[in-house]
This record gives sequence, structure tokens and C-alpha cells, in this order.
Amino acid sequence: MIIVNFKAYKQAVGEKAVELSEKCAEASEKTGKEIIVAPQPYDIPKVSGKVYAQHIDPEKPGSNTGSVLAEGIKKAGASGALINHSERRLEKDVIQSIINRCREVGLTSVVCAQSPEECGELSMLNPDYVAFEPPELIGGDISVSSAEPNVINEAVKFSEVPVLTGAGIKTSEDVEKSIELGCKGVLVASGVVKTDDVLEELLELCSGL
Repeated sequence: MIIVNFKAYKQAVGEKAVELSEKCAEASEKTGKEIIVAPQPYDIPKVSGKVYAQHIDPEKPGSNTGSVLAEGIKKAGASGALINHSERRLEKDVIQSIINRCREVGLTSVVCAQSPEECGELSMLNPDYVAFEPPELIGGDISVSSAEPNVINEAVKFSEVPVLTGAGIKTSEDVEKSIELGCKGVLVASGVVKTDDVLEELLELCSGL
């Protein structure tokens, strides 16, 4: 599994989000590997392939102006959501509430954690996946699989649910090492979104799965 987080990059908004998702779908079809895209909320109905939201809120339908509802995300076409990304950190009780909301409406929950210990702690909330991303490596040129392979192994051991990893993942070797260390997949963002040849980069990453 590869999750491509579009974040709020200018290369992945509006029509560019659609084009990027089409490249992801093409790479998935060519390789037989699962590639999930996580665009901005307003782009979810437009993009191709399997889609996760970048964030949802714990509120239920009602007078909650500005909330990103689980029901709305589901109806827009998403089948899962990222929770507690390093750029959108949440309190533990809020994370639990969002996981519960995902379960209520049938969304896959991917909870992000910054350390092996936090992977273990948040896995006890029973999400579908925990995603280990050391914040100091996010968006950088050094991947977590090369900089901190032992820490990935610890994250897998501490977690009670399947683990994904991310931060600096850019090559098939990065992906392959992550899988060898026990991860079920990877999260990527700038390494795909900002590259000159998205399809080539995705095919490279898929070869490591």
C-alpha cells in the first residue's frame, strides 16, 4: 500500500489534483499495487482511484460550522482518513472520537504517530493502521528507512495494529526496507507530488512493495 498525501501543495489542487490522481491510478493498474490518494476535501469527488481524506473532525451532523464530517467525506467518495498527521496534531481523546466516527460510517482509519512509543499508545485506540512518521524527516531528503531503521522495527513491535511508515520515502529501496522491517506500506507526499515525472516515481516506489 502506498498513500500519497497531496497536502495543500499547489501542484495538487483542483485540476492538478485530478491529473495527479490519474497518474496514481495508472501506476496502480500497471503494477497491481494499491495506491491511495489523499487530496484536499473539495477535490475528493473529482479525483480517480481509492481516496482517503487528509483529516476529519469528531463532530456528528448538526450545528458544527466548519467541521469536516465523516459522513460528508464518505458521501464525497472517500473510503478512509488520515488522523493526527504531524501537521495536524490532536489530543488523544479527540483521536479516539475520530476513530469511532470512522468506524460508525465505514471509513478506514490511519492514525499518525511520531515515535515508536506513540505508535504503541495510539494503536491501543484500535485504528485500522498506525503510520509512523518522525516529524524531523518529513519533507526532507533522508528517508526514515535509511536514517532510523531500528526505530521502524520498534514501532512495528510496539503497535497492536498494522504499521505504515513515511517521511522522506523517495526510492524503491526506501519502500523495500520499510516492508522488510515489518511495515504494510508507506506514506509519501512531496517526493511524488513535486517530482517532474510522477508516473516514473510511482512505478519506482511500487517496485519496492
